[in-house]
Amino acid sequence: MKWTALLAAGFVSLGPVAAHATPRSLPFTYPNETLSKGEVEVELYTDANTVRVPANATDATAGNIWTPEYRLQTEIEYGLSDRFELGFYQVFQATPQAGGDNSLKFDGLKWRLRTRLAQPGELPVDIGFYFELETMHDELSFEAKVNLQRRFGNLRWMANLWAEETITRPLDTAAHGRSAHFIVNPTTGITYEVTPTFQPGIEYWARGQIAPSGITDQERNNTAVHHFVGPTIHLNLNRFWWSVGAYLHLNSQSTPAPGDAYGPVWFRSVIGLDL
Repeated sequence: MKWTALLAAGFVSLGPVAAHATPRSLPFTYPNETLSKGEVEVELYTDANTVRVPANATDATAGNIWTPEYRLQTEIEYGLSDRFELGFYQVFQATPQAGGDNSLKFDGLKWRLRTRLAQPGELPVDIGFYFELETMHDELSFEAKVNLQRRFGNLRWMANLWAEETITRPLDTAAHGRSAHFIVNPTTGITYEVTPTFQPGIEYWARGQIAPSGITDQERNNTAVHHFVGPTIHLNLNRFWWSVGAYLHLNSQSTPAPGDAYGPVWFRSVIGLDL
């Protein structure tokens, strides 16, 4: 604990650093700023969702155990111009299995374009737009966001009005389960710039269908809108930055059952490197 405290104090005490790339001061919410023309940035996402699985796949009396579900993403961003930014993702999913192991698989690709209306601070509220195509192994999604931002001195508020249309099993016939779903995924949060290096904050995000789908009660609950809120920390070390957040599940803090999509806590880390 002593070394952790000294390390944190060292980060806070660092002087101003030059701004590079487009650091994400909140792990889920995009800022208004975009890359300059010709700039390249790599971002590494790690999501961990605490869920429950059977302790033994063949012995129901063994009970259940806690295990994390991981989602890993690598994104490459490129500044097409000073106001248009391209992004390309590779997505991997580690699905928990009985006994506490997981099955890591390549889940698909994402392609996106992000832009903004003006330079940050020129409008009463900074406005940007984000469009994404997800080509996953079992679904095709079209995603759009309106990104909002406002600065009040060292305090910054951001929000993403986020929705997507997902077609599951898009290449299958309707008889084999093809279906479309409208998903909302709003985010908002605030950060405070203690120093240009150290910026704590708090963030809210939600995800799910306003009209849940599914046959069983568990399936309908899994697809309903779930809400999360928690503290965040952003460290900006010039060409390298790191944002991390731990989020409390507001829908329920009870112990999840095997098959429940969300646990009581969600963790996200985003690491950025300006190339």
